[in-house]
Amino acid sequence: MTLPLYPRLRATAARAATARSGIALLLAVIISHPALASDAAVKDAAEGYRFGDGKRVNSALAQARGHLLEHYVEYWALRLRIDTASAAEIERFLKVSAGSAVGDRMRTDWLKQLGRTGDWVRFEQVGQGFDTDDSEIACFRATLAVRNGSKEVQPVPRGIWEDRLTEACADAFASLVRAKQLTAEDALWRFRTTADGGTLLAASRVADVLGDGVAPQPDALQRAHSNPEALLRGGAFASRAAREAALYALTRLARSDVVKARAAWAPIRSRFSDDEQRYAAGQLAYASARRLDTAEAMEWAKRAQDGEQFTRLGDWQAAWIARAALRAGAWKDVQRAIAAMSPAANGGQADPAWRYWKARALVALGEPLTAQPIYVDLAKEPSYYGLLAAEEINAALPTVATLNGGALKLSEVDFKRFDQSPAAKRVLKLSELGLRADAAREWYSVVKDYNDADSLAAAEWMRRKGIWDRSINTAERTKAQHDFSLRFQMPYKDEIKKAATQAALDHALVFGLIRQESRFWAEAVSSAGALGLMQVMPATGKWIAGQLKASEYRPSHLADVAVNTGFGAFYLRTVLDQMGGSEPMAAASYNAGPGRARAWRADVPLEGAIYAESIPFNETRDYVKKVLANAVWYAHLQGSGNTSLKSRLGIIPAR
Repeated sequence: MTLPLYPRLRATAARAATARSGIALLLAVIISHPALASDAAVKDAAEGYRFGDGKRVNSALAQARGHLLEHYVEYWALRLRIDTASAAEIERFLKVSAGSAVGDRMRTDWLKQLGRTGDWVRFEQVGQGFDTDDSEIACFRATLAVRNGSKEVQPVPRGIWEDRLTEACADAFASLVRAKQLTAEDALWRFRTTADGGTLLAASRVADVLGDGVAPQPDALQRAHSNPEALLRGGAFASRAAREAALYALTRLARSDVVKARAAWAPIRSRFSDDEQRYAAGQLAYASARRLDTAEAMEWAKRAQDGEQFTRLGDWQAAWIARAALRAGAWKDVQRAIAAMSPAANGGQADPAWRYWKARALVALGEPLTAQPIYVDLAKEPSYYGLLAAEEINAALPTVATLNGGALKLSEVDFKRFDQSPAAKRVLKLSELGLRADAAREWYSVVKDYNDADSLAAAEWMRRKGIWDRSINTAERTKAQHDFSLRFQMPYKDEIKKAATQAALDHALVFGLIRQESRFWAEAVSSAGALGLMQVMPATGKWIAGQLKASEYRPSHLADVAVNTGFGAFYLRTVLDQMGGSEPMAAASYNAGPGRARAWRADVPLEGAIYAESIPFNETRDYVKKVLANAVWYAHLQGSGNTSLKSRLGIIPAR
């Protein structure tokens, strides 16, 4: 494929040479211009903060005085020494930054520091009236309520049930058990599953509430945590406490090496009770499922059942057993695994993923009428699962006019509140300086309580400012009044369509991938070094340049939109061809590499939706779903391309 963009590369190189010759002049201009100098100081402070260089941040602080982002530099300087900063310093900063996003960040960080050090008096003072959904702070607040002798039933923080139990939430859990607001059964289950990625300290704190005869001795717990295989192979398991140490060790070993865990469990299994064996089987089923070892996962899942029910599982564990069952086509086990989940909307039975797969299981098991209301409800959502559900009931996509029906007719007067808002001005400056994560948090502080109309006005203001990522994300916040022309914008349309056409790619797929990769932020640089709209890695760019015989290529050229989209489209075409035209496999390849995308296939042909659902990497699993759902919406809104998500997902061939 020949891309007609290499004259542009030569022009880019020429501009770079000119720019190098003018560096001295540019530095002179910056030094003589206070605003530019302070911008440079803020960027330097941000870089220093990223690398934990307090001296660098402090040296930039003086130059940033009076800057719009002065409080950010102060925050970075304080945050790097929060464990040694005085309360007076923190409180002064909280006072001068009150009501701002960066002030709330400092309050959150300070509350966590106070909770960790047990300064409960100051924690209560600083946190009074502060509304935050931070799970660690919620756990500290639960601990404090129990310490204060509150007789009210405390809401159980969500962090207590998450897969990785933090030390703060372990403390809260133990406090709620002691206050008899959680049961001994809860305590035992939470202790066992703390081995699945938790710290030894968290496990120890939960073990303290298990009671005599149940809690492992500290030295046994230490061995179970640090060398689980040795404990399993050399232990005596006559006592309950010893068996609990072994189950902890089994869970921990299975997380890192399920083959070794299965081998270590086989000779000792008979020494454990039926309930203990079912728990162990559940852990081995979960760990096998995460490795996509479907046959082993389903065999252990059978042993984890007591009648029609699974042993108690975390939502994250039940989800993986459900995924293994999907790959095995075992719909009854899919149903059982979903039934083992909590009612939660995030990861539990009420999550859109498990609502959809529950409906699919019901249909497969001969209960289509029971599945119908689930599909109908899901189809109202403009999400990946909403699109799948709509196809299951043959519901047409809403018309473009309907999708854009919530669009507002706005005048310049409507934008004044943003133009005059100090927070909005900070968002613009943060975005200008490339500090997009900070800009996102600042913008959230502006829009978090907006209704639909306000959100759409804010999204349009951001669109006019050319900050596409914030504009799109804000438009996605609406609940009933929608404008899909804001949700699915097409900045750089000419360059993207040209690159897609040259690579013989579906335009909608390329737009869908860019929307997920960068939200159309042309200057985006990932933590791994991927660049631009299509997040091309420099090494990949070098390989593509070689394929295209672009001898003048330099990594800096990836900052050019035409080059970036041309290279990105070439690579997407390459992996799409390597994956036999499979869009889900191509998207998985683009995110995680072709080798992994191939390895995630099954021994038999697999429905594309099941392949996507069982991708082991959380990021890639989410990525594939969103790229393909985006592609459907772009195709629909443009009036061309494939608008069937199931067709795009297709069938994944056997490996």
